[in-house]
Amino acid sequence: MAATMAKKAKALQPLAGAQAQAAAPDAHVWLSASAGTGKTHVLTARVFRLLLQGVRPENILCLTFTKAGAAEMADRIHDRLAAWVQMEEGDLFHDLEALSEESGPEARDRARRLFAEVLESTGGGLRIQTIHGFCQQLLTAFPLEADLPPGFRPLDQREQATLARQTLADMVVVAQQQGDDALIEALQALSLRMGEGGAENFLLRCAARLDALKALPEDIAPWLLRELELPEGDIDAHIATQCADDLFDMRTLIWIAQANADWGTGRALERCDRIARWRNLDPAARAATLTDLHVVWAKADGELISTAKGWAPPVDGYGDAIARIHERCAELLGLRLRAAYAALLAKALHAGRVYARAYAQAKQLAGAVDFDDLIANTAQLLSQPGIADWIRYKLDQRIDHILVDEAQDTNVSQWQIVGALAAEFFAGEGAKGDKVRTIFTVGDFKQAIFGFQGTSPESFRAAQIVFQRHAEDASHPFYDLSLQHSFRSTPAVLDVVDRTIATLRAERFGLEPGEVRHISANRFPGEVLLWKPVVAGLSDEAEGEEDWAADQERVLAQTIARQIRQWIDDGLMLESRGRPVTAGDFMILVRRRSELARLIVARLYEEKVAVAGIDRLRLNAPLAVRDLLAALRFAVQPEDDLNLAALLVSPLIGWTQDALMDRLINRRAGLWQHLTQTLDAALLEPLRQLLGQADFTTPYRYLEAILSGPMDGRRRLIERLGSEAADPIEELLNAALAFENDDYPSLQRFIDWFDRGEVEIVRDAAAQGDSLRLLTVHGAKGLQAPIVILADACLDPDAGNRADSLEWNGLPIIAPRKAERQGAIGQVAEEASAVERAEHWRLLYVALTRAEERLVVAGSLGPRAKGEVKPESWYAAVEGALISLEAEWEADPLWGARRSWRGSEILPSKPAEHGIAENQAVHNEPSWLRRPAPAEARPPRPLAPSAAVEDDVPYPPPTPAMRDAAERGRWLHRLFERLADVPPDSRRLRADKWLAQQGLADPARRHDVIKQTLRVIEDPQFAGLFGPDALAEAPIAAVVGEAVIAGTVDRLRISDGLVQLIDFKTGRISPLVVEEVPLAHVRQMAAYAAALQVIFPDRRIEAGLLYTAAPRLITLPPELLARHKPAFPSAQENLPLPPVETDATPS
Repeated sequence: MAATMAKKAKALQPLAGAQAQAAAPDAHVWLSASAGTGKTHVLTARVFRLLLQGVRPENILCLTFTKAGAAEMADRIHDRLAAWVQMEEGDLFHDLEALSEESGPEARDRARRLFAEVLESTGGGLRIQTIHGFCQQLLTAFPLEADLPPGFRPLDQREQATLARQTLADMVVVAQQQGDDALIEALQALSLRMGEGGAENFLLRCAARLDALKALPEDIAPWLLRELELPEGDIDAHIATQCADDLFDMRTLIWIAQANADWGTGRALERCDRIARWRNLDPAARAATLTDLHVVWAKADGELISTAKGWAPPVDGYGDAIARIHERCAELLGLRLRAAYAALLAKALHAGRVYARAYAQAKQLAGAVDFDDLIANTAQLLSQPGIADWIRYKLDQRIDHILVDEAQDTNVSQWQIVGALAAEFFAGEGAKGDKVRTIFTVGDFKQAIFGFQGTSPESFRAAQIVFQRHAEDASHPFYDLSLQHSFRSTPAVLDVVDRTIATLRAERFGLEPGEVRHISANRFPGEVLLWKPVVAGLSDEAEGEEDWAADQERVLAQTIARQIRQWIDDGLMLESRGRPVTAGDFMILVRRRSELARLIVARLYEEKVAVAGIDRLRLNAPLAVRDLLAALRFAVQPEDDLNLAALLVSPLIGWTQDALMDRLINRRAGLWQHLTQTLDAALLEPLRQLLGQADFTTPYRYLEAILSGPMDGRRRLIERLGSEAADPIEELLNAALAFENDDYPSLQRFIDWFDRGEVEIVRDAAAQGDSLRLLTVHGAKGLQAPIVILADACLDPDAGNRADSLEWNGLPIIAPRKAERQGAIGQVAEEASAVERAEHWRLLYVALTRAEERLVVAGSLGPRAKGEVKPESWYAAVEGALISLEAEWEADPLWGARRSWRGSEILPSKPAEHGIAENQAVHNEPSWLRRPAPAEARPPRPLAPSAAVEDDVPYPPPTPAMRDAAERGRWLHRLFERLADVPPDSRRLRADKWLAQQGLADPARRHDVIKQTLRVIEDPQFAGLFGPDALAEAPIAAVVGEAVIAGTVDRLRISDGLVQLIDFKTGRISPLVVEEVPLAHVRQMAAYAAALQVIFPDRRIEAGLLYTAAPRLITLPPELLARHKPAFPSAQENLPLPPVETDATPS
């Protein structure tokens, strides 16, 4: 393996300039790395240099923001260390020189030993983790010190959503039972203001701020009025007092009335009447009708009216007079709005505090924590005096070097954790000792885009100040460095990036004033295109079932798909790669996963462009899932007419809308009853089959029967909905399996369970093969593509904001409306808007810098836009940059017009790759892909039964979920081999320790794997197979006919007169009866049985398959094995095929 990797390993690129200085392992480094400048290369180089200079792997801690980032870093380091083991001397010399390390014989020998040293180190290797993963590991080791129950488990997304909703439901029930009218009223007010989803979100935010809510006084309303500097008591009485003659500016009011009377126009006399009527009222009535008076000098939006000629009396001083009264009225009216807002907020905080306490108690009872708890509890744990020393002592390891990746996405609490871990670096022996201990952080303020997840880029700057001061106080070297040379984007793309920032000004990105400059190391031609926006009204009619979609979005999606198809068909050259483009070279970015994204995917399918689908979607959203759930709901309640209608027009049944309407018209009964009375038996049979299975199966088996049984649902759904339906289908199956592990597996309970939770499907955008990727800009962080298209650049940033995440003094607050934005709350809202706008521009920077060679900006304008692009949109920003570069409009046959920038210098293209035709046709699927392979000569080696026959079970390509299932199956299999001989009372502990040593860090996953393993081993039904007289991984070989059969069976038990043969199957498929066992598995066991019959001719052979997902042991009848023995020799004419191990086979 190492030799193979060594051949494939590319030479390390030499570190130069700031890169080399940043990788120096003897100094603290704060590195700002612009997009595409090789920050991961620098970070891994620093790890290599630390290891080469003798730092133990367990003394290095690498923290990053995402699991994908941690995986990428770990893969790069481990692959390089493995390559060094057998790398050619010259190549290894080059790598060490590139790292600015010693490269002599001793250094090379040390480099070759590093791979084994890492594997053998305490904890099983380098610690490269997300911050949440590190916290979970630490808290698992010290639960009591962190005030957590031993064996606690982190909640996954679905569990957290389910627990949160159940907590809310229980809270409402208790409030009703106890007659807590105040809480009920508070929840009603919150729901009316924010809607059901908004209210739930607010309560969850409160749950994350329990400590701040606990600190509030019992009666929140009076305290809140004082904090917001509002009068206590009846606000209307207070305003009435202010409207009395002695406190209101009546002299100015009378003067205004007289000026209008003297002017004498119709509008002026109406103003006089309004003022007179208001003055004749008592103070209380004046307060109630203050709005009527305010219209004398205020427009509909509340702003002061114009005093231009013809609009106001031509009297000197009139403008100043109405401005004073306008200000006074606005102040009093605003006071009422602020008081009403304060009353609402007091109710909301009261409900939030009750909910936060209930949710915390629910988590405690469940022995669970959420992601916020992991961070908060770890920060609290490490802030206790002396606890960090105690933790290091207990773990028998110390952290000497901390590396933080994506540091701009780290929040205040996470920096507290890093600071606590690094505190000893700058104090006592850590500051003055001989051993060097360092902190390295790399980030880019321009790419801080996850504020909606609570990250704070400002804390990135604050942390730098703190660590730099600590280093200076301890006389340690501290380098503040930046990387500006981009190895990703062409000069043309970077010209537009720099000019966009300059045109908008760096301060609008939240940056310090000054020039932001990128230098391209990718010296190839490139291009930036700005397509003319698509405007509403271009399409004459809606396209079939998409009449719900905005006209301009349908046209935009269609045009983008046609443009991509045209580029592929025309053989558009990638100048930096010397070949024509393929679908995998494109990345389409959107701000939001809106209908536009779905339309683009649909249009790309129509144009036969390979597309991976949307990067992230909720499991209950895809049509494939909704169709399958409709089948489940029909099985439970066939009288639900709406659900049955949806099922009938789904791909599973295949009716057209017209056929459905024909059956609905003039019916006198429910739809199902009507169909049973009027439908032909053949047409009714699929529905009867769905009902017939419902009472005798589990949710998983029911879904699998629909998908892989006679209904052939998987093929039907994918044919209609495209390949992107495959992932949601598999995730639904996994959800059904997860449900069956924890609950009684009835269809109705599964439907209820599924509806209560939310699960997101996340596709691995970095592993989509030669398929176009469509992602949000947030999802594209860390990715790149030769051609990037920003599809919705005309979106108005003011149309959707995150004001629902506002906080004031550490408390969640309700987003104030425009008229409520006054005082302290108004200031908080304005500051949040400014922060959000800066993030809006940083998100544009991330989008622009995903492009390697070509960047395309597109968008559409709805009817309200009236053809005008919003000045704060991304489109306007990029257009401003292109205008400053003097890029003029030019004709475009597809878009009407476009602006284009190809750079200010002529650069050479890469020579075309050998053998590529000028107009190469790129096919989504080669013609030979599905053609059966021809028969080949009989192999000269023994035939392995597990490889002798073809697996004819139709499984889809492996998805991320399927790969997870495969990994789980491998853990189960390996534990079966190890635990059978371990005393029962020691099995759980030994298994947990072994899994942790093998790198399975998640305690929840370890618990699940161990639970499944022990369910099998300790089940009385399987006791003999795992007893002392049974053999594990037993090799067998025999000559059967003219063939040599050789293989290894998982469990073999030999007794008087009987030989028992068992093989494990750890895939997703778990047949209920022997008739459902895949033919490939039967043939495999028939071959083993034939070999054992030769070895033990006087004993009976029993063969079985143990499906661990259930677990379920299925014994194969002798007649079934005998029936497939004669067919086995014919398979010897073929070469061995890949092992038959269902979908759990490692891919």
